[in-house]
Amino acid sequence: MLRFHHPLLCALLCAALTVPAVPAAAQTSDAAAPTALSGGGGGLVVGGVNVDVPGKSAIDARNNGWREAQRLAWPMLWARMSGQEAGSAPKLPDSALDSMVSAIEIEHEEAGPSRYVANLAVIFDRERAARYLGRYAALSTSPPLLLLPVLQDAGVRMAHEPHSPWLQAWARLRPGESPIDYIRIQPATADVFLLSAWQAERRHLNIWRAIVERYQVADILIPELILDRSWSGGPLNAQLILYFGPTRKEVGRVRLHNASGNVAALMDEAVRQADRAYIEALRSGHLLPDPELAEPPVQLVQADTGPAIGREATQAGLYSMRLRVLTPDDAALTRTMRQLQALPVVSAVRTVSYAPGGESVIELSASADLAVLRYHLDTQGLRIEGDRLRPRRTDETPLPAPIMSDEVTAGTAPGPAAAAPPSAATPETPPPATPGP
Repeated sequence: MLRFHHPLLCALLCAALTVPAVPAAAQTSDAAAPTALSGGGGGLVVGGVNVDVPGKSAIDARNNGWREAQRLAWPMLWARMSGQEAGSAPKLPDSALDSMVSAIEIEHEEAGPSRYVANLAVIFDRERAARYLGRYAALSTSPPLLLLPVLQDAGVRMAHEPHSPWLQAWARLRPGESPIDYIRIQPATADVFLLSAWQAERRHLNIWRAIVERYQVADILIPELILDRSWSGGPLNAQLILYFGPTRKEVGRVRLHNASGNVAALMDEAVRQADRAYIEALRSGHLLPDPELAEPPVQLVQADTGPAIGREATQAGLYSMRLRVLTPDDAALTRTMRQLQALPVVSAVRTVSYAPGGESVIELSASADLAVLRYHLDTQGLRIEGDRLRPRRTDETPLPAPIMSDEVTAGTAPGPAAAAPPSAATPETPPPATPGP
C-alpha cells in the first residue's frame, strides 16, 4: 500500500514521474500480520473511496481524483462520527478539506493518459477535523480496548491462533479507520494460551485483571463469529455475536451470508458490521470500562480502637514483602486477600500474578515488624514460611501476643500482653507501716 501526502504538496513529485500510457497494474498490499495496533493515534482513516475522473493529462487526472476522494470521504467521516446520514454533513469548500486531509493512501490505482480510476483511503488530521466535527469530535477515540476475536468453524474454536482467518480479518482494519481504539497483539505462545477462545467464557475476575494489567487496556471486546459451511467451497452463512467485557455483555447480533463461499470477503464484512455496532455502543455510552477491572491496592485506615502496637508501628513507616500463596481457584485467592485486608497492621495488599491451580504472588505492605505481622496473620489462621503464606496446620498452637517495649507503649495504656505477671518466687512486699504520732 502506497501513501502520499496531500495532493497539492506532491504535485511537483508527481510531475517528475513517468505515467504509463496504458492502465497500470493494481497496487495492493498483503494483509498485515496481527500486531499491537492502537486506533487512538494517528489520523482518522476513511477507506474504500472509489474515484473515476478524467483530466487533461495523467497528472491532472490523478490530482482531480485525489481531490474528488476528499469530497467523497468527508460525508463518510461525518456519518461515522455522528451516526447521521452522510447527506447531513456540512458543506465544506475544497480549501477546508485541503487543511484537514493529511495523506492519501492508494489501495488500487489505474492511470491512463487522460483518466484516473482508483480505490483510495483518505486520512484526516484529528485535531483539524475536530473543528468541523463539533460535538461529535469527542467520539474520535475510545479507551484502549483489547480485542479477543473468537471463531467457531466446524466445531473448532480458536482465538489468537496465527492461522485464524478471523484474526487476520481484524488485522486488515487500519488504525484510525474506527473511533474504537482496538488493541490487537502480535500473539506469542503465551498469548495464545492466555487469550484462548475458552478464556472468553471464563468469569474469573482476577484473571481478567491480570490480562488488563498485562496489555495496559481499559476493558475487553469479544466479537464471536460462528461459521456455517454448506460444503467445501460452497455458500457460507455466519452469525456474529458481539460481547463487551468479562461479563460478556451482548452488544448486538448480525446474520451474514456469502453465496460464492469467499471466506475473506465474508469476514471483512463481519469486521465492518462489528465495528459499526461497537461504534454505536460507544456513541450510546454502553462501552464504559468496568471499574472492577482496574482495582487499585486497598488502602486500609486503622481505627482508633485498634491494637496499640499497630498504631505505634505506623509512625515508624511501612515495609512491603512478596509472598507466594496456593490458589486452587479464584475463590481461594479472594478469600486470602480479604483475610489480609482485615488485619489492622496491613496497609495495602495487591495481586502481583495469578496462577489458578498453582501458586500466585501477592504483595503486602505492613506497618509493623515481622513478629507483630506474624501474630496478626496467626489470628486469621495464616503462617509465613520462607516466602510462602500458608494456612496454619491443626497441630500448630496459636502464637502468643508479642510483648511491647516501653518505647512502644509510651503514652498508651498497657494491654493485657504488656502487663508482666507477678513472679511466683518473689513474695509480695507488704506496704510500709505508717509511723505513729
